[in-house]
Amino acid sequence: MANDLLAAVEQRVLVCEGAMGSMLTAKGVTYRNSGEANLSHPGAVEEIHRAYQEAGAEVFQTNTFAANLGMLEQAGLADSAVQIQVEAVRLCREAVGPDAFVGANGGPTGGLLEPLGSLRYADAVAIYRQQFEVMLAQPVDFVLLETFEAIEELEAAVEGVRQAGCEMPIATTMSFSNPNGRNMMGQDGAAVARAMMEMGVEIIGANCGHPDGLLTAMRQIAEISDRPLMAQANAGIPKLVGGQTIFDGTPEESGMLAAMLVELGVRIVGGCCGTTPEHIRQIARAATASI
Repeated sequence: MANDLLAAVEQRVLVCEGAMGSMLTAKGVTYRNSGEANLSHPGAVEEIHRAYQEAGAEVFQTNTFAANLGMLEQAGLADSAVQIQVEAVRLCREAVGPDAFVGANGGPTGGLLEPLGSLRYADAVAIYRQQFEVMLAQPVDFVLLETFEAIEELEAAVEGVRQAGCEMPIATTMSFSNPNGRNMMGQDGAAVARAMMEMGVEIIGANCGHPDGLLTAMRQIAEISDRPLMAQANAGIPKLVGGQTIFDGTPEESGMLAAMLVELGVRIVGGCCGTTPEHIRQIARAATASI
């Protein structure tokens, strides 16, 4: 029986783990798609989940953000999709144990839906249905659809998850790349929140993007939301240094931002790109201080 995430967020603020991709890179792991590491470097994936748990995380995300057929095909890994998806859950669950909350994680397909792009809505739904038919048969507690910029693609993802037979809570978080709190399509937090609530998902919020944009959007979301909120900010702003992407946000800054998010009413707070276990440790301190 799945752990009850919704009951837990009613009782306390939960801390979610941080970045996976940048942590794999820091360990020297190379990959065509981050999900490939589930097969090529399983020990590294487990170590990262475990390090976040030791830093205070209770909520975890399978290493499947880019493990949908759309993204895997671009990397030449479509034939390994099921194995990557199954191994992601196994590695996460074995790393953090039966009582932790494990979310089956999914992100964008890498394409744009018609009419802006060539991806048909029905094909996008089928991509997500495949991923979550596999993952929901594994020991997970909820679904997390994150880093979406387009409402239409998020709607396709939610439909695909439901077609896969999901009976667990669904959390959806969008990315606000503009520091003024708007996504790539020009929508603000209030518009996104209304759309998410109309989808009938159980948890809504924001992740990735610009930290200032995330905070601005979360203020707007919090004003109108009637359901639990989730937020996972990047560790500052990415910069290209010596050919590598570096995030300039300190753990202490992540902790301060987390404190502001919790004050807004966020019930699940964690980290996104560039965050490390030390960032999560500071976020956990902020969450603990809110009790």
